[in-house]
Amino acid sequence: MIVKERKVPLSILKLRALAHRLPQSHPKIPSIMNELKKREAGFKGESAIDFPLSFLEPKNYFIFHDLRLQDQSRFFQMDTLLVSKKFALIIEVKNIAGSIYFDPHFNQLIRKKEGKETAFPDPIIQVSRQESQLKNWFLKNGFSALPILSLVVISNPQTIIHTSPENRKLHYKVIHRDMLPSNINRIEQSIKNPNIL
Repeated sequence: MIVKERKVPLSILKLRALAHRLPQSHPKIPSIMNELKKREAGFKGESAIDFPLSFLEPKNYFIFHDLRLQDQSRFFQMDTLLVSKKFALIIEVKNIAGSIYFDPHFNQLIRKKEGKETAFPDPIIQVSRQESQLKNWFLKNGFSALPILSLVVISNPQTIIHTSPENRKLHYKVIHRDMLPSNINRIEQSIKNPNIL
């Protein structure tokens, strides 16, 4: 059951309004349009997991999209949080085209597209931090010790995922969007003792 719907973020609405109101000759238009394009691609990627999630039994899961919580003095935002009687799953969506390489030595994500390499922060570190923050939030708010897991979902089905040979367990953490339902089922089967919230 979807508890918190996905909505177009306010940041996108503001950038659209700004781009519409400013004259096209304004010197800030290129940077505004670049930021708008980046944010819209991210939102499109996040929305791309709605179809795979629709294959889950609604009565077994609570789904929260674009959830922002406070951990002590810091806030943290999750693209999607899925909660069942057995576990909580943080889903971080990345809409990156081209060929991507997860570098376990320097903890970075490297994209190769049209012959150009670009480095991104490692989303595995991001979801690991979110797991810790969500655990603290659960404890602070009186929830039981529910297992907290995370997945990085690549929303573009044409993206090629690479890593080094020693990073053999990456496929448990990083998946294409169409593998989301089967991975959730795998997690469900692997947890034997449910902890009801």
